[in-house]
Amino acid sequence: MRSSLVAEWGTRQGMQVPGVRTPAEFFEAVQRYATLPISHLVRGDVLLLAGSEYHYVPLDQLPSQLKALTAARSVTARIFTREEQAQNRCQIGNPGLSLRVIIEWILERTANASRVHPE
Repeated sequence: MRSSLVAEWGTRQGMQVPGVRTPAEFFEAVQRYATLPISHLVRGDVLLLAGSEYHYVPLDQLPSQLKALTAARSVTARIFTREEQAQNRCQIGNPGLSLRVIIEWILERTANASRVHPE
């Protein structure tokens, strides 16, 4: 934390989420939020979104998560880029784009479900 303002910010921000008081407690708490032990249990449709330059979650976590979702009905991943002005956290530079991607994904899944299970 002394050598990186981003690491200091991330650690302090992270400590607030679970309500812990020390960096050590934060890193211990983070271990409870790992998805790898349960990803193989996911059976529904999954949409994963990532910013190509998000400063807190490394982009290399995306392929690992994709590989771990072995039982999902479908998995869609979308990386938002600087060219789209959506490369950061929550695609903050272009929220309209991320909302369109989410809505289109939901509509596509809803249409697919109605074709499979017509009323």
